[in-house]
Amino acid sequence: MKMIDFRSLMNSISKSFEFMLVLVFIFFSSLSAQAQFFEEMTCPQVTINLTHPPDLGIKVSKIAFGPATGTCSDQIIDAIQSDFVSNNIEVIDRANLTAILAEHQFTFSGYVDQTSAAAIGKILGPSALVFVKVQVCETKVDKLVGKKTVYYKDKTTGEVPVYYARTRVNLRGSIQAVDLATGRIFGSQPFEFSPERTNESDQGYPDPPAEFDIQKMAFQSVVSEIHQMFLPWTEPLTLYYYDNKDHDLNQAYQAMKAGNLDLAFDLSKKNLESCKSDAHIKDKLKSHAYYNMGMSYLLREEYDKAMEFFQEAAKLHSGNIITSAMSKCQKAKEIQISRQRVEQKASFEAEKKMAEQNKAVQAEQANTMTNKDIIKLSQMKLSKAIILQKIKSSKCNFDTSADALGILTKAGVNEDIIVAMMSK
Repeated sequence: MKMIDFRSLMNSISKSFEFMLVLVFIFFSSLSAQAQFFEEMTCPQVTINLTHPPDLGIKVSKIAFGPATGTCSDQIIDAIQSDFVSNNIEVIDRANLTAILAEHQFTFSGYVDQTSAAAIGKILGPSALVFVKVQVCETKVDKLVGKKTVYYKDKTTGEVPVYYARTRVNLRGSIQAVDLATGRIFGSQPFEFSPERTNESDQGYPDPPAEFDIQKMAFQSVVSEIHQMFLPWTEPLTLYYYDNKDHDLNQAYQAMKAGNLDLAFDLSKKNLESCKSDAHIKDKLKSHAYYNMGMSYLLREEYDKAMEFFQEAAKLHSGNIITSAMSKCQKAKEIQISRQRVEQKASFEAEKKMAEQNKAVQAEQANTMTNKDIIKLSQMKLSKAIILQKIKSSKCNFDTSADALGILTKAGVNEDIIVAMMSK
């Protein structure tokens, strides 16, 4: 009689059991995946716009452009200026910029170091200086021949030639920015775009797409890139919002869909309280109520509160919708923090600039001669020649009204000095 290997038998049973567990896991995972897919297909979506801060992390209200470099650079700068002006950014005309700098005996040729940036900043005030350099701006037109299949009435097929005319613009260059408020010089940001369009015909070569139109596409791509560097920009985020009829979750969705976020918030809060008070409610529906409450907070940009309700929803019934919402909520919070930092930095720089201007004004006032200074110098018995030279070499703000002249005379101020004051 053959002996049974007990150890081998147990190993065989164990492996069979493990295999059955894997099959059961796959089966239920498949059911879960199908359920989540169905939930995503039937649940409505809402789109919100996240406002990013400028990519450079600075806030400007005035822009100046340095000398244009390379073919097409003038056209690109013109397009950028139009975008800035339409977004309420003051653009200093390049001719005016040259005149302003020349008035202060300052010129630049395309390179600005931190010292010269600070000097220009004192002249122009809080602003940014932008240099656009174009290495390549070329248009290429290609004519090609291909074949396409045609179907005839007798159900046969054949091939006929098809003619193509393609216009492509290759644009490559870089953008450099200088924050004149702080003197900070940002590294060059490269750009490269190659838009193209193709016309086709089976009657010989067609006219190629217009070079101007394709160039405009390339320039607009550069404008979009620079826009994000200096201006806030929006990114659409799509999330789900539950509209179950049970406990009136659909009412909150309809209010949100109509744009009444305050009503949607109040209804979501009411829905959640109703679900929590229902002893027989399923966890899945209660999870939906928590999720909608989180969405209401997210739409109010209260991201920490939103995350709290998303986490409660996940405890009751996890899934891709909630996981995705939590990830997007975290992203929105990070963007909000970045935006606040830019605003705080801009506010700090504005206060700093205001303090510097006030200090300069006070210093100027302290060095400006007035009637009181003339009376004081006269009473100190300084000679007429010294007082006249002081008037000649100083900034003055004299009051030469009739009453003031009378006060000067009574104080013993020399007549020649009073005449010099009137002339100044």
